[in-house]
Amino acid sequence: GALWMCIVLNPHCKLEQKVSWLTQLKKWNGVDVCPWEDGNHGNELPNLTNALPQGANDNQENMGQCKSLEYQHLPAHKFLEEGESYLTLAVEVALIGLGQQRIMPDGLYAQEKVCRNEEQLISKLQEVELDDTLVKIFQKQAVFLLEAGPYSGLGEVIHRDSVPMHTFAKYLFTCLLPHDAELAYKSALRAMRLLVLESMAPLGDMSRPHHIASVVPNRYARWFTLSHIESQQCELASTMLTAAKGDVQRLETVLESIQKNIHSSSHIFKLAQDAFKIATLMDSLPDITLLKVSLELGLQ
Repeated sequence: GALWMCIVLNPHCKLEQKVSWLTQLKKWNGVDVCPWEDGNHGNELPNLTNALPQGANDNQENMGQCKSLEYQHLPAHKFLEEGESYLTLAVEVALIGLGQQRIMPDGLYAQEKVCRNEEQLISKLQEVELDDTLVKIFQKQAVFLLEAGPYSGLGEVIHRDSVPMHTFAKYLFTCLLPHDAELAYKSALRAMRLLVLESMAPLGDMSRPHHIASVVPNRYARWFTLSHIESQQCELASTMLTAAKGDVQRLETVLESIQKNIHSSSHIFKLAQDAFKIATLMDSLPDITLLKVSLELGLQ
């Protein structure tokens, strides 16, 4: 309903378009099946989902916004406004859906489905070649997600049981890095948190955050995909370490984020190994700062 309100309130739309939409909405309101679930009811408007490469999947729990614009019969390359096509709209809707804050559902199957659908949608997005127009959309959405309120998974404040943004942030980071490194790091660092583990910190032992994982995890026992989530968090950190090689300030910032947010000793050890490998990859002298990061993480 909120999405349709935004469409109808578009100041660039003509009166006859609004009248047509009103008629269509009244028609849909009278049927028992939602239009996007039954193709017979949705042939009048552009198919934004299909503007992405075929097979894009949505998160049935909370990424349904990505699917709610699934209509047919208008080509993906047809331009709407200057620099705006169904492909650009489809990409933007996908980014909005991926960045929404959503509570981790109950049950192993539902949680695995959240991970799988997110990864499938990102996989489809990776098939789209980024041009200047799409890069601007990525920048706009990243800024919006960082500054938005409770609807954003990258907002300043999120619920303890929010689905983490590690997978999405890694994709966002790699896309933004060549064009806007500051925004890329800001988004990725914001996404590093894993509040469901932070909330388990023992009251008298706040000085040793990396020991939190040893606490009996009664309150997050229902997070069946926690090991996968922690692996994705580690991958995001490793991606940032690799990109920050040679940049002392960024390496220190990433190190601080790892020390604050990663609570698994095995993943911290893996990152220590990664940092050492990255530091000594080239034939030239090793990166001293990265070696120090490796040592710090190894000691931790």
